[in-house]
Amino acid sequence: MSLNMKMDLMIQQVQKNLSNLEGVKESMVASQDGYIFGQPSDSRLELFARTSAAMLKTADAASAKVGKNFSQHVVIDYPDERLIAVRAGPKALLVVLTGTGTGLESIMTELDKAAEKVREII
Repeated sequence: MSLNMKMDLMIQQVQKNLSNLEGVKESMVASQDGYIFGQPSDSRLELFARTSAAMLKTADAASAKVGKNFSQHVVIDYPDERLIAVRAGPKALLVVLTGTGTGLESIMTELDKAAEKVREII
């Protein structure tokens, strides 16, 4: 099995574990530019991934401007769902979509654990 196939399988396992969390509708691993790893193209998910990448870049720019390091999570509330994104090392980010009533604390804790696994994989 090639190295890329092994990486894809490990990334898919991280996504599966995140998707199995209560309240999580979708999960994805994407590049820092918002291109999804290991999933077929889906314009809706690509939009969420690119939005997440842009928001994380904006948060970095704001942090640099004020000289403080803010939270690594970006949370966007939509009418029927919530997008939560976090960096997963220098090359990737993780994104989950949850219901609006899903608790943030437990999701963010698991998202941080998953981000660490992705850092190790990529």
